[in-house]
Amino acid sequence: MMVRQMGKSASTAADTGGDASNTSLVSATENPVIVKNEVLLNKDSANYTELRYIVLKGTNEQIGKAIGEISQKDYNAKPSKFADPIYAKARLEYFKKNYPAFYERTKGVAESYRVSLDSTDLDLSILPYDAGSMGCSVIFFPPTVTYNGHAMTSRNLDYRTVPMDVLLGKVITSNETGLFARAYVLELYPTEGYSSLVIGGHDLLGTFFQGFNSQGLAIEMLADESPHVVMTPLNGGPRASGISYMLATRMILDTCKSVEEAKLVFLNNRIYFPFMGCHFLIYDKFGHSTIAEFMANDDSVHFTDAAGSIRVMTNHPECLYPTEDTFPRADANTSYYDSFVRYKTLTNITSNHKGKFTKQDLEDILRPVYAEVYFGSLSTEKSSKVNIPERTVMNSVLDLTAGTISARFYLKDGPTDSTLGGPTNIFSEFFNFTLRKSPRTGV
Repeated sequence: MMVRQMGKSASTAADTGGDASNTSLVSATENPVIVKNEVLLNKDSANYTELRYIVLKGTNEQIGKAIGEISQKDYNAKPSKFADPIYAKARLEYFKKNYPAFYERTKGVAESYRVSLDSTDLDLSILPYDAGSMGCSVIFFPPTVTYNGHAMTSRNLDYRTVPMDVLLGKVITSNETGLFARAYVLELYPTEGYSSLVIGGHDLLGTFFQGFNSQGLAIEMLADESPHVVMTPLNGGPRASGISYMLATRMILDTCKSVEEAKLVFLNNRIYFPFMGCHFLIYDKFGHSTIAEFMANDDSVHFTDAAGSIRVMTNHPECLYPTEDTFPRADANTSYYDSFVRYKTLTNITSNHKGKFTKQDLEDILRPVYAEVYFGSLSTEKSSKVNIPERTVMNSVLDLTAGTISARFYLKDGPTDSTLGGPTNIFSEFFNFTLRKSPRTGV
């Protein structure tokens, strides 16, 4: 069961395709690159999520400067330091050679933080805030199976709705922000590179979970529960040469126009994994898709390709568990939220569906796997016990052919769900966003 809550900001955004009328824009005389920077959904005592909508247009250096300014002003984000400036230099040289567009953005970030890019010891590749981990479910629908003949996805983003320090077992203050409680929708229109529309959190430079570009290429990032990748620090770590998996997804949208080109980004770069393992669903408007997964034992990247097929992905590696008969055996205590159980549930739904999938189907299809669970107890510094809730903090429908995302966001817990047994997720109404045609390319 899902309970909706109407609200002025939600209904306004839904009626205007993401362009809410009660804007709080930065003046063009202050920074003409910032076309829009407004809060569509306010966080308060009755609402878990803040949603910020940002639109930036300009050179990559100008976009980087604008991101740095917004990160400081609205998120109080602070870059961390490398152990030695040589690591910062190596990271920047890597960007300059392998990802020039992002190198230009770091120049703008350096300007916004008033440091010299040539001598800084700061890691300017990520500006973290409220960092944490997630679980998710996603289904890709190729054009042949949808009501409008469009390539589309339905996505749940599931998060533990507590501050990061709670997960670390620390005592927190009452004003600390929960994970993904400050979400953003970001549109970029660079003068060099492809335009893009993404939904993310925790870092404006590169940490997003769902997005697509003006070439009709999209990527979904989901947690992978298998411990098959080597973990590294989030930022300022010893691996100076290379890019994080979060930034690799940004690189794909900035530079790639096909699934094949996206594969090459993963194969030709040193990808490292802060926090957790993740895997990726990459797909295009023609119905081609691949699931990309990284293996630590042989430093390989596995691609599971398909064309014209519905793809279900949850939080276990498809390359290790390619069919349901390879899944671990479930017992009576296995939760409906288990990754394998969610996969089976969604596969059964899509396999037994009759006819084309409608817009309403896509909005509701992930309801049976909404996160309404608690994960044990953790001891804090004061030896008290806390339950860790996990909720579906975002539910979205992406229409890649039309270039749109419709998304609703978690507000609070509702009455007990008679089917799943936990508290229902009360969502906002859908907010609608459209990637506009690029004035440079016309696409």
